[in-house]
Amino acid sequence: MKRVATIALFCIFLFGSTEAYQLLKLPLLMEHYLQHRSENPEISFISFLKLHYNKKLIIDDDWQQDQQLPFKTQQSANAFMFGFVSMPSKPISVQVLVIPYSQKTFRIETQHAYSFTLLQDIFQPPRQA
Repeated sequence: MKRVATIALFCIFLFGSTEAYQLLKLPLLMEHYLQHRSENPEISFISFLKLHYNKKLIIDDDWQQDQQLPFKTQQSANAFMFGFVSMPSKPISVQVLVIPYSQKTFRIETQHAYSFTLLQDIFQPPRQA
């Protein structure tokens, strides 16, 4: 069950916040290609893609249908936003605990604070038993 929920949430994120939702328009691409193929049986799929995805903007009779093809138009990546709001069932009360400040001084033993004698005890060459 967790795996199904994880895949579902991943798909919601992927198709909602990226351009991956354009892949859902692939059946429109094939339908439009078959329409062009019925009008002109000589057209290949590559020439169909060149006709619709070249840099030049061609406004013809089926321009509205051309604009519905995948990756023809782009949406903002942040067009789909979702959030979760959870209201608490009981009122939340917050208590602030004030700790009185007391001034204490600490003394550092200077003779051992910067001494490397402790490190010399740790880092020794290996000894034979």
